[in-house]
Amino acid sequence: MDLPNQDEAALRSDLENIARLNKTFGGRRAVEKIFHKLADGIDRLVLVDLACGYGDHGRNLIRLGHIHQRDVTIIGVDMQFQTLQIARQATPSGQKMFFVQADARQLPFRKKGADLVFCSLALHHFAEKDAFTVLLEMARIARHGTACIDLARSRFAAFCIWLLTTFIMRDPMTRHDARLSARRAFSHEEMKSLAHQAGWPQFKQAKFFWFQQAILTRIEL
Repeated sequence: MDLPNQDEAALRSDLENIARLNKTFGGRRAVEKIFHKLADGIDRLVLVDLACGYGDHGRNLIRLGHIHQRDVTIIGVDMQFQTLQIARQATPSGQKMFFVQADARQLPFRKKGADLVFCSLALHHFAEKDAFTVLLEMARIARHGTACIDLARSRFAAFCIWLLTTFIMRDPMTRHDARLSARRAFSHEEMKSLAHQAGWPQFKQAKFFWFQQAILTRIEL
């Protein structure tokens, strides 16, 4: 799914499958919990969603904002133009969600230009050096907080994902991407080390069900 000129139907199916996995296996819930923690006390905010994919997290956070009387604007960033087109088509008109094609390693935003910056289930798509650069960029543009939610590498996680993509979600692109992601994900210690190296201030590390982890920091001004 990271390569250009994908078959549009296959890419759309893969993105929809990932959104379904997020909803079923706790990815959406993890993002919600972290959002509530970092957005506490902020009534109007701009959140940059790196590697936004289908845009499901951004749309859900806008929905939560309405429920809690919080004005949320989402800027979805992805390097893949086809992905952004599909995400835009899935987003209701009039919703405060905008899309930018950009490389997460070199973001076109000014320093402290966003209130929060999230990256969900995407850091493992980068080699360690590039992942470090992504975390640096997140810290550069965030005014109030950053969060990176991702898979945690383990043999058990790889086995469970193999079962899932063998017997349930068997689309070729989804099967390939999910199994590769399980192998490429960072361990808990590797994620912690990356956050240290990137200078995230007083960051916290969290673990969630279904082999997911997060690093997050609230920046006090």
